[in-house]
Amino acid sequence: MATRRKQNYLVPVAIIALIVFGTLYYAAQKISEEDKVLAPEVALIEINGEIGADYSEELAKLIKKADKDKEIKAIIFEINSPGGTVLASKEIANAIKETKKPTVAWIREVGASGAYWVASAADRIVADESSIVGSIGVIGSYLQFSRLFDKYGITYEQLVSGRYKDAGSPYKPLSEDERTYLMGKINSLRETFVSAVAENRNLNKNYVNSLATGEIFLGSEALKLKLIDELGGKEEAQKAAEKLANLKESRLVKYETEQGFFDLLGQQAEAVAYWVGRGIGDSFAPKASSNIEFAVEI
Repeated sequence: MATRRKQNYLVPVAIIALIVFGTLYYAAQKISEEDKVLAPEVALIEINGEIGADYSEELAKLIKKADKDKEIKAIIFEINSPGGTVLASKEIANAIKETKKPTVAWIREVGASGAYWVASAADRIVADESSIVGSIGVIGSYLQFSRLFDKYGITYEQLVSGRYKDAGSPYKPLSEDERTYLMGKINSLRETFVSAVAENRNLNKNYVNSLATGEIFLGSEALKLKLIDELGGKEEAQKAAEKLANLKESRLVKYETEQGFFDLLGQQAEAVAYWVGRGIGDSFAPKASSNIEFAVEI
């Protein structure tokens, strides 16, 4: 009888203990979640796909918005891009350099060419060991089909006001003089690219010039070449941002551009155009006035 009474006594005690334990556990979790919500904010800005003029303008606005936000203590740029036009890449890089807050570039999969220029402007670069980094260089390209004209008896005649006005036209072969002229422009842009990376990464210009062969490097190779600062992913990028901003912890806040359906559709079409070989670039002169199809890309 005594044993049964003891059991009857223990059951409610056990139930009460479970309730108390559950309440305390829930309260602890609640406090932990509240602490997390109240943790300092780090902005996360994605840089994806082709970097063009319209895109760079929107990103620059987004970067300035994050920089002015008093709640934001640092900015992480999640990069997955093969590059873009010279001017657009330069504009984004400049916007990053002008921020007053610590910045981290996180190369998730691809940070090549113009996208690497952008990454180099950040205070620190984190990349996965298998990511693609580098491709420092400039390319000029256009389709030339004058021989197709010969096959069908078509002739090309254009009256121009200057010797280089139709340089790079797809309707005629490129002369050696025109090739030298266009290569001069490409080399000039290459010089700008190399100088920017050398300055941003605090590297010797001659050293960067030796890497500016257009070659791509894996993240593990880029680390040895001093093109990035450390290997890692999202977690490492966040820790790097916290260290730069002197934070013990942080929470990521995603900053995004406002895009409609047709904006997204257009970006996908541009990405396809890039990968099938057209590349990304601006014409040296407006097509409507000069019919020049020569494009420069980084």
